[in-house]
Amino acid sequence: MNPLNFLTLLTLLLLSSSSSLCQVSSKSFTLHARVDTSRAEVKEVVELWMNYLSSKPDSVYDNPYWNEEEKRKTIDCDLSRPYLYQFPAEQLLEYYKPTILSVEKEGEYYAIRTLFAADNAEGEYRKSNPWAITLLYATKENGEWKLKNALPVITKKWSEARIGKITFVYPPHHVFDERQAHKANDFCNNIIEEYGFADWEPFEFYITENADEMGRLLNFDFFYAGYTTGVGQSGRRVLLSGLGSEYYPHEFIHLILPKFKRHYLIEEGFATWKGGAANQSFEELAKKLAIEVAKDEAVKFEQVLNNQWGWQFSAIYATGAVLFQAAYEHGGVQAVKQLLEIPQNNNQLKAILCSTFNIPSNELDNFWRKELLKYKED
Repeated sequence: MNPLNFLTLLTLLLLSSSSSLCQVSSKSFTLHARVDTSRAEVKEVVELWMNYLSSKPDSVYDNPYWNEEEKRKTIDCDLSRPYLYQFPAEQLLEYYKPTILSVEKEGEYYAIRTLFAADNAEGEYRKSNPWAITLLYATKENGEWKLKNALPVITKKWSEARIGKITFVYPPHHVFDERQAHKANDFCNNIIEEYGFADWEPFEFYITENADEMGRLLNFDFFYAGYTTGVGQSGRRVLLSGLGSEYYPHEFIHLILPKFKRHYLIEEGFATWKGGAANQSFEELAKKLAIEVAKDEAVKFEQVLNNQWGWQFSAIYATGAVLFQAAYEHGGVQAVKQLLEIPQNNNQLKAILCSTFNIPSNELDNFWRKELLKYKED
């Protein structure tokens, strides 16, 4: 089952019981028989992890259970947080109850492996169970155990290469492609020049061969919650890729666009227009979506906007890209930059689209359909 569709179902389930969930109960935790808490250090690490999971781990604040070195870099220190907690933690952890599978010594660290699974998932929910298995670390800091991301542990002995403003970090088995690396740096520079954006800040680009390998850098031993092949984290100036390549233009866009809380359709639409998505050009994605839209005259722009239709056809990505192409044809770079200033508000999005394309509000559906169907072959 597609994660987006599942999230819609899970939302209803969690919200229906949210009034009774005010904190993560100690009864929500299970220790696997393999976890030997008779060993003092293991017991301390287990208590650290349980305390963290009970401390609003979905929130960004100076969490006392995380190590200071990583918190100094960014207070949003848990790399798995945006992907694991797609619902409030107190709700998610009551449904997907944590089972601590193992706490094992690895050099100077302890590796903590945890299963997040529902007890009685039925029907469609069974296909998305477990939610994840996480694997992160505990490190000693001033005599106390603190949590640590897997990324610096896994990549400690990886190679690095600096091309322009991008530092490529890759595992020993990866053959570095300098030509693609220069292409990546040039792409970023060209976008900045074409649209007159402020100069972009350097970033690190971690290369893995597939989504599961990338998930391990995000503290996932089994990667389902937030599963993806690319993650750009502008605040950290980090890009993670599961495509095994030095070139990932879609994700580059997220790191070089001027910082602004723009609408999701706009952010992803521009990245897809200039960099494609899912190893396809925006024209290829638009064609697939156009074929499906042509089959159903009742489909509305609003349904795409709210992820109620077309998620399996990358409708948000393709629609956003088509709108950017239309804006460029209508008003050039200036019209494109106007769209990039649309905030996270559906009403403002629709109003600015109508203004940009000089159409009344009741014609937005027809305009969207007409522009999209241009990409459908006769």
